[in-house]
Amino acid sequence: MEITTVEQAKETVLKWLKENHHQIEEYKDQNANFHFEIDFPIGTMKKQRIIQPMDYPQLVLILNGVSIAPEHAERLKKMKEDEREGFYNEIRKDLMFSESSYDLNLDPEGVAKQVQFSYEFYFDGLTKTQLYKGLLLNYRVLLYFVTKFNDKFGIPEVKNAPETIDA
Repeated sequence: MEITTVEQAKETVLKWLKENHHQIEEYKDQNANFHFEIDFPIGTMKKQRIIQPMDYPQLVLILNGVSIAPEHAERLKKMKEDEREGFYNEIRKDLMFSESSYDLNLDPEGVAKQVQFSYEFYFDGLTKTQLYKGLLLNYRVLLYFVTKFNDKFGIPEVKNAPETIDA
């Protein structure tokens, strides 16, 4: 079935998410035709969002993110600017050909505070496989960032903080 309307896309995405037993929360969003938050991977506390922005007809946006651990941010702050930029450049090179995009949010001092990941496609490519590919690719980029920062700065102390960024 070819998906051409927002209603078809929303119904289809919801059907697939329910079939796969995700916890689904629907948000009222004045900028989106539909906006869901789901657990991904299934049964975990990790969340991703599936959004159809009003300003971009037929676009489906899959979004998630992670906050930088305070200990890691503190270590970044103590680095020399060129050393910190070198670390960010390693990340840029590693992810240059990733199908997911990312936005490393820096404070005015150039210290990373959070990272947001996105995967986009249009209704003409909306299949269950494409939807789950986007979710998986975003999750892999999240794992990459967590691993990259943990390898560089050590594993932070876990404090029951949320792992996702509100979109």
